[in-house]
Amino acid sequence: MRQRVTVVAGVLALIGLVFALNFYQLPVVALSPGPMEDVLARLKVEGRPVYGSEGKLYLTSVGIDDNVRFYEALLDMANRDVQLVPRGRLYPEDQDSERIDEENAQLMDRSKEAATVVALREVGYDIEPYGVRITQVVSGAPADGKLKAGDEILTADGRAVGSTEEVRKAITSHKPGERVDFRVKRDKDERTVSVEVQEVENESRVGILLRDLFPDLPVKVTIETENNIGGPSAGLMFTLSIIDKLTREDLTGGRRIAGTGAIDLDGSVLPVGSVDEKLIAVHRLGVTTFLIPADNCDEVRGQVPDGVRLVKVAKLDDALRFLRDPKAAATAPGC
Repeated sequence: MRQRVTVVAGVLALIGLVFALNFYQLPVVALSPGPMEDVLARLKVEGRPVYGSEGKLYLTSVGIDDNVRFYEALLDMANRDVQLVPRGRLYPEDQDSERIDEENAQLMDRSKEAATVVALREVGYDIEPYGVRITQVVSGAPADGKLKAGDEILTADGRAVGSTEEVRKAITSHKPGERVDFRVKRDKDERTVSVEVQEVENESRVGILLRDLFPDLPVKVTIETENNIGGPSAGLMFTLSIIDKLTREDLTGGRRIAGTGAIDLDGSVLPVGSVDEKLIAVHRLGVTTFLIPADNCDEVRGQVPDGVRLVKVAKLDDALRFLRDPKAAATAPGC
């Protein structure tokens, strides 16, 4: 009798453990190939004639599951297309997932704005920023508690600044331990704030994220993406799609081309994360050409699906040269 009770208790304990594990959230995030969207089909332009294209220009994305349970993790580990990474890599401990999602949405909006500015410059418009706004102050950084998101920076060390590049130059002209004096506009008031410079990744910083402010643009561009896609990584494909819409030349040449990369206002194509997952999605859709930031090449070597050709781009001109010139396309550098 005593043995039977022991067995029953053990079975109940095992059932309880299995039940508990089913609800235990692991400190990991599952990354998987995300949806692809033809940006040309999502573009609306007002204020200038637009032109059609025979092919497609796809943005790529990554699916993120931030609520991974124990048994889901077992299935994910058996799936070669899914990566489990520490949760802290995507979601810092002091920020919840809703805050990160909100920031990614803001990054997407800024990416669309930057892409529009770069594209309009490429087709002949003269567009320059008129000011700089702080979008985020890094927690624990020297600027924390002194500067605030929403502050407009008027001067740095007594000199008027009109772009993020000018603010960065003012900060990096100082050595760690020195101070930068900012004149900022907060709501309707102006004030001077002195912030100490610290060294982060071998560069002088104060812990602020900046955004260039532009006047009303001469052409209104709207890009309606779906699937809750966020972040800056579609910037290159946004830029190429806008240029394609605004010019008679069909950049696609009837091809289906995918890509990734953040776009800087100077036309540089910046690296992004999880490119290997994006390549899986590209291969599944049967797309054979993928534009990749030059600085992402090292991380995808040995992970490129058969039949997918990588075209390395460090700046917008590299991508345009590939799209416009058949000879350049034939010899465009890969990774």
